[in-house]
Formats: sequence, structure tokens, C-alpha cells
Amino acid sequence: MRQLRQLLLALLVSLTFTGVAKAQYYEMASHMTDMLWPALSGNANYKGYVEASYLKGIGEDRVDFVDISTTQGVKFAKWFYLGVGAAVDVMLPSVDYSHHKYDASIMVPLYADFRFSVGNPSKVGANLDIRFGTAFVFDEFPTTNGYLLEDENLYIRPTLSVRFPINKNNPKQAINVGVSYQLLLNEWESHYYFDDAKAFHNVGATIGFEW
Repeated sequence: MRQLRQLLLALLVSLTFTGVAKAQYYEMASHMTDMLWPALSGNANYKGYVEASYLKGIGEDRVDFVDISTTQGVKFAKWFYLGVGAAVDVMLPSVDYSHHKYDASIMVPLYADFRFSVGNPSKVGANLDIRFGTAFVFDEFPTTNGYLLEDENLYIRPTLSVRFPINKNNPKQAINVGVSYQLLLNEWESHYYFDDAKAFHNVGATIGFEW
């Protein structure tokens, strides 16, 4: 169990350890570990999610994503859930480069997940899910007007979804269908100049299973 706690702390530190405000992020990650540890020890209401998304790039510079993620955490009340998760995002070019062929590339977000629920768990309800963390890009990738650089990105992703219970005997099991928005802040290089902060915006659909 001690190793599990150390692993959880390492995950939370890595997902919030961006280049700025490192001390504050580390303190936040440490507090979150203390909050989640009672649940992982069997003293709270564990809950897990698996989700898949397609996110279309919008705005001046665009990258499309196909995303698969899993989140594990604690439901502290009927209306509030806190967890940590990881995703694998396949990045797809939003434009056709006739002079060069670019294959799909990978981004890996690590995040804290805050989820707020409305309604009776045994009936159709609604969720507001907010992810906050760091997304790791492992290879330079083309955007509409430049390149998404190999770097760590601030990652924020809210999702508004409808929850459909699928098991009368176990209302914890449900399907979620929703709409997601994703924000990435990345060091970005255009075809003409270097910009040290660039926002990438995506919107799309998410479907998931919870238990």
C-alpha cells in the first residue's frame, strides 16, 4: 500500500508540474494525495470511468484528436467526485500538406478530475466534468499555421454530459454521453516566427462507461 501511495503522489506531481508555479502545484498535488488515500485504502466510495472522444480543432491553428481515457477516484458525495486519470490522444492533421506526409502522433494527458452530478443515481441525470493537468506531446506536429512542439502543455477539459443508468441492481453502472471542450497551452512555432505561448481549442463528443 505504501508503494501505491508513492505511485499516486508521483502521478499527481507529474501532471501538475509545469514550468511555472512549481511549488504551488506540488503542494496542491500533495493535498490531493491525502484526500484520495482513504478511498484507495477502502474507506470511501471508489468509482472508475473509461471514456472515448473525438475532438475537432477550431480557431486559427488546429489539431484534431481521438482520445481514450480512464479515471479512478472517489465519490465523496452524491454530487461530487474527485479522481486522477490518464489518456492517450491520437493527433490528426487538420490540413493536407502536399509537400510532406505527416503521420498521426501521440499526446498523453495526466490530470485531476473534478466531477459534479445532478439527479438520482438510479435515474437519468447530468454531469459536469472538469479535467486539469498536463499533456505531454512527444513529437513535433503540424498545425494549420505552424507546429505543435514537443513539450508539456497546460491541459483543461470540461465536459457536460447526460448519464444513463444501465443496471437496476447496480446504479453505479451507467453510460455517459456528452459534449467536450479542450484547451491546450503550448510552446508553438509558426512558419515565420516563434511564439512562447499558444492556445489550441477543440470541441467534440464524448461517450463513456462508469462503474
